[in-house]
Amino acid sequence: MNTIFLVTLPLMTALIGWLTNLVAIKMLFRPTRPVRVFGWNWQGIIPKRQQDLAARTAAIIERELLDSRIIEQQIREIDLKPYLRDYARHLIQHGLGAKLRRIPVLGNFINAATLTRLERLLASEMQKQAAPLVARLSGEVEKHIPVRKLVEEKVASLEVEKLEQMVNQVAKKEFRSIELLGGVLGFLVGIVQLLILLLTGNIEF
Repeated sequence: MNTIFLVTLPLMTALIGWLTNLVAIKMLFRPTRPVRVFGWNWQGIIPKRQQDLAARTAAIIERELLDSRIIEQQIREIDLKPYLRDYARHLIQHGLGAKLRRIPVLGNFINAATLTRLERLLASEMQKQAAPLVARLSGEVEKHIPVRKLVEEKVASLEVEKLEQMVNQVAKKEFRSIELLGGVLGFLVGIVQLLILLLTGNIEF
């Protein structure tokens, strides 16, 4: 009987350690709604604190993005010149050019070469304003886009199952390691208990 006890005790504590960590991980998200257990409400940590999590996440993102001017820096790296050149071509060839040609007398002097010169002139002037335009746009974006509110509303509105799926996609390997660590620690605890029992003479080989 002692032999069975010597073998099963570490295995049982290993199983308990693994199950404890497994349940702890599951309890991050489950149950999704409050459940009354022995007089107190039992609910997963994430769904219970989702609103607070959303607010804190939004605050961190806003602080990191806006304080470090990341959005502004990224917008400043956009090269508007090709877009402005294409827009100038479209504006002259399909917009202003057609209107000029319909003007009495003046329309007789508007030909393809004239429109091309106008297009190049407009594109050149627009491209000169590209850098100031991007600088102004970057500042206005950070002022008028409520990053914190948008992030908070998005995180708060996510279904718990979706949050769980997202977290598991990122930390599935780490969760598995935590489960296995619980089993290893439980096994070691069982070995220590056996040693204590042996040293105290409560069991014998």
